[in-house]
Amino acid sequence: MTSFRQLEERHVSAEVQFMLWSPKLDLIALALVHGEVALHRLSWKRVWLRPPPGGKENKATVQNFAWRPDGKLLAIAYDTGSITLCSVENADVIHSLDVNASISALTWISKASQGSDRLKSNIYNDLSHIYLPKLPSLNKSYSTASGTLCGDNVEDSKKLKDQDDFNILIVGTVAGKILIYSYGVFLCGEFDVDIGTCCGNKVPKIVSTVLSEDFGQLSLVVEWDEADGKCLCLQSYDVPVLQNKSRELQVVALKYGQISSLLSYLSSTVMAITEAWEDILLEIDSKLANYAQEKRQSSSGTVSDDFLELLMFGTPSDALEKFLLHDLTDKGLKKLGHSVELCYCNIQKHVLKNLQSVGHSLYFHFLDLQGMARWEEKFGTLGLSKEAAERALKSTGAFLMKSMDLLQVIDSSMKNFKAFFRWLYTVILRLSDEAVPSEVTRVTQQDISFVANFLTESFAVEWDEDRKSSFSLERVGQYLKDEKLPFPPPLEQNNWIRFLESTQGLDDTDLLVPHDPEKSLVQQHKELEEASNNAFVGPAKVLATSVAKQTHVLLAVTKTKRSVVSQMPSPKEKCIYTAIATDLTSRRDVFVFRSQAEESHVEVVRLIVGSLNNASPSGQDQASTGNMVLDLQFYSTDILSLLMAEAAPSGEQSVPILIQFPMKHILPFFQGIAEQVSVLDAVTELDLPTIDIAQFLDKLNYRRLENVKASAFAVSGPRSVACVLFQSRRRVRLFEMDVEEEEEVVEGQDLEQSPAKEMLDPEMSDLQEEDKENSF
Repeated sequence: MTSFRQLEERHVSAEVQFMLWSPKLDLIALALVHGEVALHRLSWKRVWLRPPPGGKENKATVQNFAWRPDGKLLAIAYDTGSITLCSVENADVIHSLDVNASISALTWISKASQGSDRLKSNIYNDLSHIYLPKLPSLNKSYSTASGTLCGDNVEDSKKLKDQDDFNILIVGTVAGKILIYSYGVFLCGEFDVDIGTCCGNKVPKIVSTVLSEDFGQLSLVVEWDEADGKCLCLQSYDVPVLQNKSRELQVVALKYGQISSLLSYLSSTVMAITEAWEDILLEIDSKLANYAQEKRQSSSGTVSDDFLELLMFGTPSDALEKFLLHDLTDKGLKKLGHSVELCYCNIQKHVLKNLQSVGHSLYFHFLDLQGMARWEEKFGTLGLSKEAAERALKSTGAFLMKSMDLLQVIDSSMKNFKAFFRWLYTVILRLSDEAVPSEVTRVTQQDISFVANFLTESFAVEWDEDRKSSFSLERVGQYLKDEKLPFPPPLEQNNWIRFLESTQGLDDTDLLVPHDPEKSLVQQHKELEEASNNAFVGPAKVLATSVAKQTHVLLAVTKTKRSVVSQMPSPKEKCIYTAIATDLTSRRDVFVFRSQAEESHVEVVRLIVGSLNNASPSGQDQASTGNMVLDLQFYSTDILSLLMAEAAPSGEQSVPILIQFPMKHILPFFQGIAEQVSVLDAVTELDLPTIDIAQFLDKLNYRRLENVKASAFAVSGPRSVACVLFQSRRRVRLFEMDVEEEEEVVEGQDLEQSPAKEMLDPEMSDLQEEDKENSF
């Protein structure tokens, strides 16, 4: 025999909108009123608190939660249309999505693995870990990269590794659009719901979504506004692509995850290179800014003019001499030269170690994708394009060539920079009448040429009012701007270019990677990202065209906006259950619908909770229609949890009741909805027999909640826990469900260990440690 046991009653310092339990750990996510998300343990110790995107000033509110089935990621949906996938360990953003509409429904469901590992390997065997070296992690202190790109496994920054079971994130919006994401990152389906003419020109809002266990049926609850309330309807759709091509979609989604991780790494590397380039400008500007501004105000030429005159005639102007001896000094020049050289080395390192390494990895994975697109027997029906994969390959090759161009420019610029600083150092020593080391005095004609090039290329002719600078470093900086190169590299002496120009027929071959000498690295990067996105659009288009509406049932025309809906797939019954309670302030009944995928029809049963076996606190039995629904949610495929308000005599406060109702008791009472019922007839208004489920409940199936004004709850069958939210929305009461009646609580037992525990995998082990702070 099992029963409930109260664990904790805790205060929350901010109002809670809704809650959701983790499927794998005793963790609960709370959506707070100001757009914050808090993650708590069962003992109510806080794991982390995450602010809304853009900070509190952004005023984004949380609309929905969904846990990845393995419990390692939490999807947070905001009214701005953005979805953030956060790591359960530290709230790091793993991936972000934008659906361009407020999100009203979110579900993450997995499909159990079918077939042996041998069968999987016949479709695809990923060997990238064998052939590709590990990418070096990005320095957190140097770049603005996310923490996921600074660890040991940057190739899997989307956290898709070891995902054996295929899982799908389903997103529903207030604009009536459904989006389907494989593993929460790869958009493999997108379509608008079909509600016919029953709602006129009104825009339908997705209230709830769920997939059947075999991914063959998608069930939705949709609502739209009417003059005196809202209409709700239940729809189901056939999604044959998800059902029949789930293994192929899984392979493509994993490949997308790998490429997406690499592109994130690439973007962060380009950002780090840009930062290093800006560091050089800041270092030199910090020394030259005052002098350059004085030159501008006195209208006596430019900084470049003074240095060129010094190089040509060997004598500085009075202003330049004062600047070199008193402002810059030989020690300051040495320090400046060292700092600038370090910045150059950082750029070189990022190009050589990071940029080219990730480019080679991308080329490897795009070759894999090209192979999939050519395997039409398996992947042809998914819409993968051979031409799009080919364009992605060529864009990757073009990006690698552009990185080589940048490397050559950096090498040339470093030579010029070193020659300039060595020459300037000798000038300062001579002006200060100090001995000049012999190794510094040796200046060749080539060194003078390097100095002249540095002055010409690095000092802008005009003063930059925005940056308060006259130093530009254009030869390198031009590659880091989203515009064509003003100084493209000369190709006249390039033997390969001359060979291509002199050989007929090579221009039309697909074997050569195109090279545009006028494009910048940033432009080439954008082109690569665009080509990558285009290579993966096929599956979404194919799925959208294959979706077919199966059933459409008008559930209710509500007089108020307060309705609750919960859906749950049942593998055992091969159906999808939908429980709904409408007009919570006036109605007392609950409708449970059963959608049979194979038979393409919907069955319904009408439930009510009448007088319970025990007498009410006031000593009077309740009328059979006296218990009002506050909230409902499927605890598991076999149990429906109900939060009721037990009716009380006039003047007395109603008592909340937490009920665990076994679904097996109502299976014989389901009846089909007659085909002749008009689509304009709401099921809740039909003359259906009412089943009083109180007759099936014993004292262990429910519990009265004393001293509670309840408003909502969250339950979890896998974790055997429940959390009841008070009407103030700032206090909660926690329960452990399914406790053996004869079990006694061991004195001093840790409350976190009271539910049945599973061993955590090493990646999540640090969630067992103590938190520093409990309140927020």
